[in-house]
Amino acid sequence: MEYQYGQNNENNNYTYYHNTPYGSAPSEPPKKKKKSGRGIVVWCMALSLVMGTAGGALGSGLMLRQYSEKEAENTAVHPEEDMNAQQPSQQFPATQMTATASDGLSVKEISEMCMPSVVAITNKGEAEIRSFWGTFIQETEGSGSGVIIGKTDNELLIVTNYHVVSGSKELSVLFSYQEGNRDNSAAEIAKGEIKDYSSAKDLAVIAVDLSNLSQETMDNIKVATLGDSDELALGDQVVAIGNALGYGQSVTTGIVSAVGRSVTTEDETDTTGSANEYIQTDAAINPGNSGGALFNMKGELVGINSAKVADTTVEGIGYAIPISDIREDMERMMQRETRTVVEESERGYLGVSVSNVTSEINQSYDIPIGAYISSVTEGAPAEKAGLQRGMVITELDGRTVRTREELVEYLAYYRAGETVNLTVKVRNDAGYEDRQISITLDTAEGVGIESGNGQSEGQSGDSSQGGQSIPYDQNNPFGGFFPFFNY
Repeated sequence: MEYQYGQNNENNNYTYYHNTPYGSAPSEPPKKKKKSGRGIVVWCMALSLVMGTAGGALGSGLMLRQYSEKEAENTAVHPEEDMNAQQPSQQFPATQMTATASDGLSVKEISEMCMPSVVAITNKGEAEIRSFWGTFIQETEGSGSGVIIGKTDNELLIVTNYHVVSGSKELSVLFSYQEGNRDNSAAEIAKGEIKDYSSAKDLAVIAVDLSNLSQETMDNIKVATLGDSDELALGDQVVAIGNALGYGQSVTTGIVSAVGRSVTTEDETDTTGSANEYIQTDAAINPGNSGGALFNMKGELVGINSAKVADTTVEGIGYAIPISDIREDMERMMQRETRTVVEESERGYLGVSVSNVTSEINQSYDIPIGAYISSVTEGAPAEKAGLQRGMVITELDGRTVRTREELVEYLAYYRAGETVNLTVKVRNDAGYEDRQISITLDTAEGVGIESGNGQSEGQSGDSSQGGQSIPYDQNNPFGGFFPFFNY
C-alpha cells in the first residue's frame, strides 16, 4: 500500500492520494496468454534495456544519498562554515523550555547566608490614650525586626522602622542564632538605644553597645550587604526575613509585583502619610516583619519591610522601603551621637504648650505641619529665647518635627543645661518664614514649676495632666476640642 502527501488545499486541509483504498482487496491479476517463441527475443532485449536503466538510476540515487548525508553531517558539525545556510527548526523537550525561577542563589542559600544579619526587636513603652474622660498612659509591648547594617569600634548599628521603636522606654534585641532556644531566658538579649529616626520615612537606626556582647554573639552575627533597589524589575524573585508575629525569624519568598508604589498610612503619630515610594511584593509580610529585610537573589539587602494591606479581600500585597531611597538617610543616622533617655528629674525643660497641626488643619488654615505653640510659660527658656504663640516648631537639631509626640521624644534625650537648635515657622505678610532659634534648656523647678505636675517635656505620660484646653478665639483656630500640652 503506497501513499503520497499532496499540498494544502484552499481550506488548509491535506489531500491524500493512494493507489489502494482502505478495506478494499486488490484486484485479481489477468491470466497470461501463451505466446510464440518469436517474441522471446524482443522481450529479452527490452528487459535488458530496462534493467540497465534501472541499475544506473539506482547507482546514481545511492551516490546522491551518500553525498546529501555527508553534506548534512558537515553542516551539523561545522555550522560556522555557512552562516547564511537555512537551519532546520529544533524541537526541545518541555522540561528544557520551562524557565527557571530565578538566577542566582536558592532561597535556602539566601536564608542561610542572610539570617545572621536579621534581629528581633521588642519595644516596651508607653502609649498615650485619649478618651472622653481625659488622656492617660498605658504600658505597651510590641515586636518587630531589624537588620544589622554597620559596626563601629563601639557599636553595632541596626536599621528598622520608626513605628517599631516609637514611644519606647526600653528596646531589647535578640539575635537570630539564639532563637532556636525555647527558653529565651538563657539567650543573650542586648539593650538597644535609638540613635536617630525619621517618622516621615518610617525609618530608624538603633545602636547596641559592643561591650555588652559576647564573643559567641559576635561570631554568629553578620553585617548585611547593601544592594541597589533601583535595579529591581517586575517579576524579580525576592526573599523576606523577619520576626513574623513575634514568633521568631521566618522566611518567605515571592516576586516584585510593582515598584514606586505610594501608600498612605495614617495614625496618631503620622498625620500626613508616608513620604516613601514602596516596593510591592507578594512575599508574605505580617505583623512583626516590620523593620525586617527584603533580599534579592544575590543575598543583597534591597528593602526594609514596612507594611501590608490589612483587608479580608486583599491577599499577597506587602510593601518594603527601597534601600536606595533611604541609603543617605541611614548613613546620616549612623553618624549621629548615640543618646540615652535621661531620667525625668534631669530632663531639660523648654516651657511651651503645643499641639499637632494635622493635614486637615494644614489645608483649612494654611498652618505648616509641626508642633504648634499655643502658649509660652513665663520665665521659661522658650520665652527667653523668643518663642511666641502661633509659631510652629518644625525641626530640633536637624531632626524633623511633625508632631508634638516627636518633640517630646526628642527632648527626652536632653539634660537641663544643654542647648538645642530649633527651626520654627513664623507668620509674616507673605505667609510663613523659617527662623533658627537656639535655646538652653532648664529644669522645671528652675522656672518655678513643681516637679511631678506634668509640665516637663520628657514626662510624656504626666504631660496630659498638665495639659490645658485653650478656649476658642480668633487666634486659636484649633478651638476647645484640641488639647495643648506644656513642655
